[in-house]
Amino acid sequence: DKPVLVDFYADWCAPCQQLSPLLKRITSDPNLVGGVELDLVTVDTDAQPKLAQEMGITSLPTVIAFRNGKQLSHFIGLQRIDALKRFVKEL
Repeated sequence: DKPVLVDFYADWCAPCQQLSPLLKRITSDPNLVGGVELDLVTVDTDAQPKLAQEMGITSLPTVIAFRNGKQLSHFIGLQRIDALKRFVKEL
């Protein structure tokens, strides 16, 4: 099964607004990340505070990668596209 990136964000978070299009780009074009196919799920922490709390989200943006329901890796904060590509290739 392909990995799923879960993007925890808030509308008021400027770094979240910058990261979102980059995540959409790498998840919509597998060629950008060495052919790795991904799904992207976004979670608005203001709309889903309980889920954010259960997942231990304390800083935004936070992105967690899962495969088959198991957490693979995560990062916190705005990342450049090259760092995102490395993150995905290492999953």
